[in-house]
Amino acid sequence: MNGMDTIFTIGLLLILATPIYSLRGVQQSKTPMSSLAHSFEPVYSNEGKYLNVAELLDACRDFSSVLRKIGQTTLARDFESNIRKAEALYNSAPSSQRQSLSSLLLLERESGIHGPNGQLQDYSAATGLLWIRRYLEFHLDMYSAILASRDPTDAAIDAYKTQIEPFHGWALRKLFTVRLSTMMPPRDELLAMLGNFKTQEFGKKEEQLVLKDIRSLVSTWQPIVTQWRTAYQDLDLEDTRRA
Repeated sequence: MNGMDTIFTIGLLLILATPIYSLRGVQQSKTPMSSLAHSFEPVYSNEGKYLNVAELLDACRDFSSVLRKIGQTTLARDFESNIRKAEALYNSAPSSQRQSLSSLLLLERESGIHGPNGQLQDYSAATGLLWIRRYLEFHLDMYSAILASRDPTDAAIDAYKTQIEPFHGWALRKLFTVRLSTMMPPRDELLAMLGNFKTQEFGKKEEQLVLKDIRSLVSTWQPIVTQWRTAYQDLDLEDTRRA
């Protein structure tokens, strides 16, 4: 892992602290959480139990667009850099070997570019998709805890400790823990931000709408990240080195 992962982590800190008011044009009957859930719904194939790479990349592009709309251009650029790594392999792969995530990752592994014990080349599709997955897992855990009425700060710290901290060196662990401990807004403010509501316009009706949409996003993400992690473990591509 290299400095790109540091940019990723700093950007992740920033997104949690920025209001989503720049999405003011979106009708409140459809929150950003609802739009993301809709984008990711076609990714997981219930019939074949696989992840459709074309749908996954499209959904990730939509996620990146949301990042840009809320002003997180630094994180969006890093996210897009990881997407491009996957797209480079996808666009060059035979159609018979690129439909599912597992077949695409297997194609890259068999090219011999990775080291033993899951040591991935930084420029590889596997590396890009690994960090995209970790980013989604962080938010999946945090949102699940918020749905269970956990304090946002505790939810974010616990999600970080589970999904990101094991892959950080000492300096990044300290930075991330301190920032998450001090920057998370109160629950009502966070939900208003996630739903693209002004705080003064946020009441019980709006809260229920946002929670419903978060719940939909969590249920959509869950089978995706589970299958995603299984594919990496089966192919010995789970790079656990610290950034």
